[in-house]
Amino acid sequence: MLKPATPWAASLAFSMLLTLAACTYEESTEGPTQAVTTAVANAKVLRIGTQDDGNVPTRGQIEEFARQVQERSGGSLVIEPVFRAGGEQVRGWDQLVAQRVMTGDLEMAVIPARTWDTEGVLSFRALSAPFLVTSSAVIKEAVKPEYAQGMLAGLKDVGVTGLAMFPDGPRVLFSFTTPILSPDDIRGMAVRAPLSTTTYAVLESLGALPQDLADQEFGEGVEGGKVGGAESSLGYASNLPGALNKTGHAIATGNLVVHSKINTIVINEKARAALNADEQQILQDAADYTREWASSLLATVSAEARKYCQDGGKVVMATEEQLAGFRNAAAPVYTTLDQDAGTRNLIAKLRDLAANTPADPAVEPCDYDTY
Repeated sequence: MLKPATPWAASLAFSMLLTLAACTYEESTEGPTQAVTTAVANAKVLRIGTQDDGNVPTRGQIEEFARQVQERSGGSLVIEPVFRAGGEQVRGWDQLVAQRVMTGDLEMAVIPARTWDTEGVLSFRALSAPFLVTSSAVIKEAVKPEYAQGMLAGLKDVGVTGLAMFPDGPRVLFSFTTPILSPDDIRGMAVRAPLSTTTYAVLESLGALPQDLADQEFGEGVEGGKVGGAESSLGYASNLPGALNKTGHAIATGNLVVHSKINTIVINEKARAALNADEQQILQDAADYTREWASSLLATVSAEARKYCQDGGKVVMATEEQLAGFRNAAAPVYTTLDQDAGTRNLIAKLRDLAANTPADPAVEPCDYDTY
């Protein structure tokens, strides 16, 4: 439900920390868009939820979207961020946020595309297909309307409208002990990964035991030797627990991009219907602008790996033969995905896109012989 702005809500929205998301985005010298600074009486407030907080891409995306909405509406629409909207120390954190926006407990949310397959929306599964969307260049294309509109259309069935898709970054495997260079290295290993039916199917095909763990149990599992790895982004690596090797840092397999994280920005359909046509268009235009803004800042895996190395992290490289072993192990996942015609067709389009998109710069390892 929309609510009128109060002085507190307006103050919160207009005084948000306007930082760029430096973890996964390239550093930029371009200044942020200037936000509207004058509140409007009886402004409509839309709360937008995410499980993320801190200096991560999702926060930057929400803050830029809020700036755009404020500017385009003259302050008559206020975007109020709700960070950690799924709660603290929870499992299925992204699903909890998705359920809040589906039920109308939140008006809007930024939800990873991978999340929706547990909620009955199957139109995004191609993005999580193994070793398919593996570069920042492909991500930037995949979030454009040509590819995104068909995927976002699937959200209508759960009571939300998808406005746009935002890039986040490629996901790799991390080990807290010794490097993951072949399926044998991960077989039987408990791997922390955000809950997703498709992602879990991929990790299980490689022999891993994916686990949906809250932050505290994740850290305790690593410390106790029960959790051996994680599926994450190099841009988020600073948030990982300390490793059980002599360096104390998780070891990333830099050229083994399992899939890529892409976010969806959605609005509850009833909340959208309560807006007039001009207000709906403002949200759409702001989302479209934010997509292009986020794409312009998206870093390559090689840039993320270089920063991780500079911060003391370890990056290793699998050989071509070892990479082929991973691809062969995950091949059965495609048999399942191809059973759905829409997913099968989108996978074919993404394969063509990847084949015709220039490759990102190669990742360089660092201190790969010291664990």
